[in-house]
Order: sequence, then C-alpha cells, then structure tokens
Amino acid sequence: MYVRKKMRDRYRRFSFLTDLGGIKSAIGEARGIGFPPQPLLNKTYEPKSADPDLNEEWFVQTIKKKVADHPDNSMEFPFYGEKIYEEPLVGFVRGDDPLLQEYKRIIGPHHFTPEEIMKWQADKNGVPAPKAEDISVVSFVMPVTRNTKTDNAARKDWVSERWAQTRLLGEIYSQIIVREMVEYLMNRGILAIAPDVTPMFNKKRYPVVGWASPWSHRHMAYAAGLGTFGMHDFLITEKGCAHRVASFVVHLKLHPNRNRPDDIHAYCLQYQGIKCLKCKSRCPVNAISEETAHDKEACMRRVAASTKYCNTKYHIFIYGCGLCATGTPCESTIPEALLKKT
Repeated sequence: MYVRKKMRDRYRRFSFLTDLGGIKSAIGEARGIGFPPQPLLNKTYEPKSADPDLNEEWFVQTIKKKVADHPDNSMEFPFYGEKIYEEPLVGFVRGDDPLLQEYKRIIGPHHFTPEEIMKWQADKNGVPAPKAEDISVVSFVMPVTRNTKTDNAARKDWVSERWAQTRLLGEIYSQIIVREMVEYLMNRGILAIAPDVTPMFNKKRYPVVGWASPWSHRHMAYAAGLGTFGMHDFLITEKGCAHRVASFVVHLKLHPNRNRPDDIHAYCLQYQGIKCLKCKSRCPVNAISEETAHDKEACMRRVAASTKYCNTKYHIFIYGCGLCATGTPCESTIPEALLKKT
C-alpha cells in the first residue's frame, strides 16, 4: 500500500493527481480495497514469561501511548509537527451484548455483528470461528486538538484546513493504529480484526437507511459506554463530539469499563428538552432540523462537494465539513446543564 509522505514545508502540486495517499484512502473507505493484506494468525505461538497480560488496562495504556507518541499522529504543512489527536477515551463491549445483535434492526441487516466479522477472519486463517461470548470489541475515541476545533468553529461555509487535514491524515492514522494492534495480537496467536481495513468494508447507499457502512465505529462506541448521539449524529462524549472513532474485535473476554446510558441521546441538550439547535445553525445546507434531525443525504452531498474546495485551497485529496461538531455546547464536553444530571 502507498505510504503517504508528509509535506513539511510546502503544499502538494496538482493534488487531484499527486495526492496518492488521499486518493487511496478515499477509495479504500468507499470500496474496501487498497488495504494491506490481513496479518496471518500465528498458530504456533508459545507464551513467554515476559508477555504482558492482555487485559483491559493493557489495551487502555497501549492505545493511549500510541496516540501520545506515534509519529503518524501529526499534521502536514503548514501545521507540520502539530498533533492530530489528543489523549483518547477507550472502552469495551462484550461480543454477546444483546445491543450488538439489535443493531441489525436499528442500523440495518447489512451491519456486521462482531461474531460475523470475526468468522471472516477465522475462515481466512483456517481456525474455528469463536462464539460471541468469547470475543470483545475495543473502541476508542480520539479528540481533535483545540487549534483544529477553533479553526473549524470560525468557519461558516466550508471546512477549515486543520479539520480537512484531520479528516484525511486522522483517518489514515486511525487505520494504522488498528492495523498495528491487530498485527500484534495475531502474532501472539490471538485472533483479531479491524473491520474497516478489510475488503468487507465499504460505504454505499442501503435501502431505507441511505448512506452507511457495514460497521459503525460510533455505534460500537455507544455500546462501549463512550458517549451518546446528538442531533447532528455525532457521538457526544465527555471530551465532546469533535473527534475520530475507531474500533476492532479481539478473541478475548474483556469487561466493559464504562456505564452505557439507556437513552441514546442522553448528552444532547435538544433531545433532553433544553433548547439548543446550535448544530442546526452551524449547518450551511440546513441538513439538521428540529423535525427530522440529521438529513444524511443532504449532508453527504455537501461533504462530497467539498472535495474540490479541499483540493483547490488545501492541496489534499479529501472531503469533509464538521461545522456542526464545532462551535457548539457539545464540541469539547458533555454540556454543563446535562453534566449536573449525570
């Protein structure tokens, strides 16, 4: 797979043609192609005394360290050296959690359960597919930086440059993290898979639900107790809704470390009866309304149209917006009025 070279002191020229990293990322996200081959399961691995105990704390600390220290967690020119993400939130959900099966109804029958996507990996490696009760989903939320949020909150029409870079470089980086985690586990003889870096992952328009993917990081994060949904469909967490979410599945029994609200909109002011609609006023195409909440089709059209803008202004091949996730009471925290209730 093409390895993206970071621009330190200049912009890319003719990014519609030369930004191979951006083009590959867009195609991979949309069609599930162009990713490196899945790592093979090491079936002969023998545990060593120096091996760490792969418990919940190990996953939390390992992911936090990767976000803190990883060289790919960095921007390009003119922000070269700035971090893309701040310290993440990490949560777990058991593979047999009834909510994950309910997602077949809530999201759509196209959405994988952890058991289904793990079977694909097991079949590829010639091993028995683990049962739902023997696997877990590791979910993590990576908040964007203060500079990125401030820049995007100041915009009223198109995405800011820092946010556009975050949308591209942050997506590539989140895939790097999960691939590294999966490869480490597979080398240790533990079956694991990151659904969004496999050929099984692709975004398309499904009946009834519209534009969607067969694996929703946001819904896995909700299941893991990391946040709840807002009018804008972003996940509102204790560090706000301006973030990137990632997840992967492991053949380990990990215990949930957070309480999940029963109300999927528990941290949204508007849904909790407190007048807000700030995200509505931030949307340049009126894709959010009090009556119908988030119009995914109108939102998708606007996001797709931003590709030309990002190429012309910022010299990268990417699309994005995020205006409704910034400049709002839920940008960086659960709104104060709702914190008092929790």
